[in-house]
Amino acid sequence: MAVDFDPSLAALIQTGHAARPLLAALETFCGALVEETLKGLDRSIANSELTADVALAKCHEMASYRRIVLRLAQRVTAGERAEQRAASRHQETTQ
Repeated sequence: MAVDFDPSLAALIQTGHAARPLLAALETFCGALVEETLKGLDRSIANSELTADVALAKCHEMASYRRIVLRLAQRVTAGERAEQRAASRHQETTQ
């Protein structure tokens, strides 16, 4: 499932100076979500309530958190590279 960011958030991610701290915050938040999902899975196992469907749903849930972070990291990296290229071109034209 593709995750589309709000256009203003995407612009901030790709061009803003807050991109790395935003990424770090989202990684921390998604890590906490994964931990809570694992705790819920553990409770289901302990209470003998775990079914194949629940286990699969929990795996999909955790994978979606990871995909969100990965997609954001890719956008941040692309934005940083674009900024470096622009700075390099600017430096070449001023010399």
